Amino acid sequence: MFHRKCLKALTIGAGIVLFQQLIMTGVAVLVVDRLGRRPLLLGGVSGMVVSLFLLGSYYLFLDDAPAGAVVALLLYVGCYQLSFGPIGWLMISEIFPLCLRGQGLSIAVLVNFGSNALVTFAFSPLKALLGAALLFYIFGAIAVLSLAFIFFIVPETKGLSLADIEAKLL
Repeated sequence: MFHRKCLKALTIGAGIVLFQQLIMTGVAVLVVDRLGRRPLLLGGVSGMVVSLFLLGSYYLFLDDAPAGAVVALLLYVGCYQLSFGPIGWLMISEIFPLCLRGQGLSIAVLVNFGSNALVTFAFSPLKALLGAALLFYIFGAIAVLSLAFIFFIVPETKGLSLADIEAKLL
């Protein structure tokens, strides 16, 4: 059972993260139409890459300085909420042609939640097998691949109507 001080610290920490998520999602919503989807994705995922490599380095070199892990975690959450958090949902609603939108959204949501479940359930066994440092470096490498995918494949849809996006993609 948790000691009261530990429970209080966890509650405060969760509150800080939730407040940060709210603020950063609000920022993304306010600037997405001005800056565009790709710049937010590229900037946010770049920050996620940095934070994941910082987390790996924390476990490798700075295990006795928990502030480093907290900073890296907050950076990750903030960057995620500027990019994949809201923009991923926005873009999947824009990029499928009208005739396939229902099926495309269904598959995209299934893959999203399936991937989330896979990472959640595999994290502890992989951490035990590989160690936290290597696991976060692997996640960082996956984020680098995501960054390359966004850079080379993901189209900018800022200022385009759904019909314009459909014509551009077909």
